[in-house]
Amino acid sequence: MYSVIIVDDDLPVLEFLKTSIRWAELGYTLTGAYENPLDALEAGRQEKTDVLISDIGMPGMNGLELIGHLREIHPHVKAVILSCHDDFQFAQTAMKLSVSEYILKETMNVGNISELLGRLKEQLDAEVQILSKSRKLEKEVYQHRGASKRQFIRSTVNEPLFDADEWTLKAEGFGIRLGKQGVLPVFGYANRVKEADNRFQSKDLFEYTIQNIVEELLVDQKETALFTYDTGEFVLLFPHYSELHVNNSQKVEQTLRQLQSSLQQYTKLAFTFLTGSPVKDARSLKDQLIRMVEGKNLRFYLPESSIIKLGHVRDGFGDGGLLLAQYSEALDEFRSVVFDERLDMIDVFVSKWIDFIQYNRFHPMEVKEWLLKMILDVRMRLKSLQHYQSTFSSELLHHDVHELSSLRELELWLKEYLQQAIQWAGQVYRESHNREILECQRFVYHHLHMKISLEDAATHLHLHPSYLSRLFKRETGENFIEYVTRLKMEKAKELLEITDKSVEQISDSLGYENKNYFGKLFKAHTGFVPNAYRGQTKANQ
Repeated sequence: MYSVIIVDDDLPVLEFLKTSIRWAELGYTLTGAYENPLDALEAGRQEKTDVLISDIGMPGMNGLELIGHLREIHPHVKAVILSCHDDFQFAQTAMKLSVSEYILKETMNVGNISELLGRLKEQLDAEVQILSKSRKLEKEVYQHRGASKRQFIRSTVNEPLFDADEWTLKAEGFGIRLGKQGVLPVFGYANRVKEADNRFQSKDLFEYTIQNIVEELLVDQKETALFTYDTGEFVLLFPHYSELHVNNSQKVEQTLRQLQSSLQQYTKLAFTFLTGSPVKDARSLKDQLIRMVEGKNLRFYLPESSIIKLGHVRDGFGDGGLLLAQYSEALDEFRSVVFDERLDMIDVFVSKWIDFIQYNRFHPMEVKEWLLKMILDVRMRLKSLQHYQSTFSSELLHHDVHELSSLRELELWLKEYLQQAIQWAGQVYRESHNREILECQRFVYHHLHMKISLEDAATHLHLHPSYLSRLFKRETGENFIEYVTRLKMEKAKELLEITDKSVEQISDSLGYENKNYFGKLFKAHTGFVPNAYRGQTKANQ
């Protein structure tokens, strides 16, 4: 539907055009009918106008002047002149303004106006098709050049630089002139890029959005080259003039701050920039780009929405053994938060361990595996409860955790996960057919370090021991002592795997006074004596 404005200070003519023409059937929307041409011009400033039908002789501004002013706003507007006079001078001026039709009011009727509008619609349709094809061609050329630039920057990073002269020739085609001036390389990347999946229909649209935002902001900086690299990643090469080093650096930082603000506004994601040092040759540029692109593990500890010099990024990671040494303590706290349904402790727990990881800067892969091991432990314990039906995918969980690109993203993800895990734990308790059994299981879980008897559990639940024994067997399929022994042996396996405690210490920590008796129970449960089990586990790691 094309939009039409009609203007005439002759009210009967205006009313005739408004009511007699079947605008919608002809493919138009009548967006305004005005007596005053100044009001019509203001309306044209507010919204797109495809067709103007106007009288010539009007007070304040004649029709030809109105067309001229409206064409400044909408260059392709179709204009139709209505006149009471067959005046050659007016007609001549109208022709100069490319007026589509010049109609005498005395010959005007529904038929010829409708026929005229039909011809204009055909012209408008043809122009739309031409414009659409032109834009499609421009987009294809744009995308092809963008793909060529991406291939060039990726090959610069990933392929050997055998011929510097050949590289220089290609680089000049993309606006890089290292022979005439230096460049300052900058690598930009989106934080929490997974969130883009929820906001954009595809990765291509996400990348296209970033490219357009950056190009629009750099429109006045013709010498700055932009290359997309990977999803949410791009390279900027700013021209660098050694004699203006201080001012040049300040200008780059100011530009990057503006980019961060615009990208945050339109993508709702924070972006971080790594800035290199000025270079004047291809090999030096390649070395810096390699470090920027391949340093994803180093980026894990960088703050979001920051601008950091590449030389200030710390290399190396802390001793993973220290992280493993804290696993048992972290796991106990993790379990307590989930199984005791402590929503109020989520922030305390997460902050404690995130600070510990940040301070020691462990390798991101070790951190993720450490976290996954805790999560899977809790998942399996939930699954083992009588009425819990697991629906989670272990592969999907691994994928989600390994996709976390920064410590901040991991922190937010873990808080959200713990909230969900507490809900799952609560659902287990609520959906149980027998609350007493789950309370009994919880009692056992929290007293594994003691010698637990059926009488102890019955006293805690205010039940008769015989009744609890029958109820437990009927609901779980195993008797109370078997259940206690199974949980203690599972805990013993865990302690043998992740601690250096002696068998006697583990036996004592699980409430067994006799180490030999503990060893017999452990062998009956696993098929191995404790020390043999520990040796086999370490051999498989």
